[in-house]
Amino acid sequence: MKQTFTKLICAIFLLTAGMASAQTPFWSEDFTNGLPTGWTNVDINNHGIIWTWCSDPIAGNTEAGCAPIFDDGLNLQTPFASTTASTGFVTVDSDEGGNFLHQSELTTTAISCTGINTVFVYFESHTGVYQPNDQSMILRVSTDKVNWTDYNAFPDLTIAERWSANPTISIFDISLLAGNQPTVYLQWQYIGLFEYFWNLDDIKLFPENPTARFDLKISDFFYPASSFATPESQIATDTFGFFAYITNEGLEPMTNVVLTATVQDENANVLFADSVTVPVLDPGVVDSAIALPNLFAPELSIGLYFVTYDVRADSTDLRPDGNAGFSPFVVADNVFSKENEPQILTRTSQDIPWNVGAYYRMNNTTLEQFRASVAEFAFGTAEEVLPIADVAATIYLFKVNDDVNANFDNFDRVNFPSNSLEWVGYASYEAPDTVSNGDLQNAELLDFNTSEPGVALQPGGRYFLMAGYSDDVKNTNHAFNRDIDYVNQISTVIFTDQWYLAGFGSDYSAVMRMYLDLVVKTDEKPLPETAFNVLPNPVRETLHLAVQFDQPTDATITIADLSGRVIRYEDRQGLTNELLNYNLSHLANGAYLARIATKEGTKTKKFVIQK
Repeated sequence: MKQTFTKLICAIFLLTAGMASAQTPFWSEDFTNGLPTGWTNVDINNHGIIWTWCSDPIAGNTEAGCAPIFDDGLNLQTPFASTTASTGFVTVDSDEGGNFLHQSELTTTAISCTGINTVFVYFESHTGVYQPNDQSMILRVSTDKVNWTDYNAFPDLTIAERWSANPTISIFDISLLAGNQPTVYLQWQYIGLFEYFWNLDDIKLFPENPTARFDLKISDFFYPASSFATPESQIATDTFGFFAYITNEGLEPMTNVVLTATVQDENANVLFADSVTVPVLDPGVVDSAIALPNLFAPELSIGLYFVTYDVRADSTDLRPDGNAGFSPFVVADNVFSKENEPQILTRTSQDIPWNVGAYYRMNNTTLEQFRASVAEFAFGTAEEVLPIADVAATIYLFKVNDDVNANFDNFDRVNFPSNSLEWVGYASYEAPDTVSNGDLQNAELLDFNTSEPGVALQPGGRYFLMAGYSDDVKNTNHAFNRDIDYVNQISTVIFTDQWYLAGFGSDYSAVMRMYLDLVVKTDEKPLPETAFNVLPNPVRETLHLAVQFDQPTDATITIADLSGRVIRYEDRQGLTNELLNYNLSHLANGAYLARIATKEGTKTKKFVIQK
């Protein structure tokens, strides 16, 4: 869920793609026929890094005049997506120009605005910054080519958010300069030093503001799951709340704004829905936080689910592409994960040893006991700096002390390990010779006190699972994913000179997964033999558990393989005499465990699947 935040700065609107306008421009240029005749195109630093015409947005730097796309795992960019990119656009390829300071200026011929008092300039572009500079990419406006007024095209780009929307639509009110003027010049000035590129297309001048009259947008939304993947045995503790940030990018007030949130399964069945109405949202209101009133307890079976948000109002939205958003989450058999896959490799900008990890919470209502058995993570290196086969890491499992507040405001952020943590598990890892950047790697977790495999986890416990890169391998890049924004919650944590509980930002999810299994597979306090029976045995497809209690009993039903890996999990309330059915047709032939746990004890029975 990579979100692009939209800000209103002075008279500048930076909008995402797809803007529809009912106005007609009185002047335009879409570069279909290349660079227009008469336009001035120079690098005043005389390094020849000038604006060039690119005929094909997907060509990258395989075609003369085009810039690289930077669609690698670190930058994740896509081909330029301006409205008419397929018919050509212009670009400055700062990266290809090398390590030379350039000031690349593309200037129009004179444009007549005679008789037009109100003038708005519109253009679509895309860029990235390596070293952010508020004045590196600007639009300049002049009536004499001597005196210029500057407009910053990308004021919000930083090292953490280095890429613009693709495309970014920029609208500037230049009426005070250009209104009723017989000669107006526009200039796009790019000052860079071995930066990325600046793509430009679809320039238009309008006699009035081209912004849509009615335009609502979900600028960001709350991801209610605490993890992308949560074991079925732990999901019940993860109560969902819902809110979103709504922006009115239009020119008119929006009335009866309805925000709706739903939870759906992969077949689009609605499992939960809630909505709230805001009577009026005025134009220019940016990132207004709107909360929905009800909560959802996700007592869900293994599968893929989606949280969706939708916003509507009385007036028909002229840009409906921003009215909805969704993000998936998974109920898994036995794994905690903040992400779906390794996506980018990065590390702290500080040249010091560092540690990165993920935060997980255990279910406080389960009647079973679980342990952390395996840590899974991914990393990479720049081979010329650190051969990847030389990487070694220490894996830590820390339990957050019970006296740490839910919002972590009293967490000790200075020490490592923190005084707010108990060190409960560890693993030592050395990269094999066959590892490649971004490969998932496993390390068996050992109990800190006994050095035995597996670390018992406390019901309701909070944990940091971390990888530490020492001084010898501090240049290791850890793997992250940026598809999910864990806004307003702790997800990825970093320790360098201190603890950073927001990590590199709420949309940087560390690849740091934790696998669970049962602590014990025998019955220390056995229930009567009649508590449940396995029918039939061997099982072909469906397992039947005949449960028998003298009085209503709360119980946890677990199906696992012989190693303790949980396959199915279910909490049931008030069981007496019942027949519980579980479809196990997806499992391979072999021996498995069926287990029932109550406050009075447990009963475990072995069964065989034979198809």
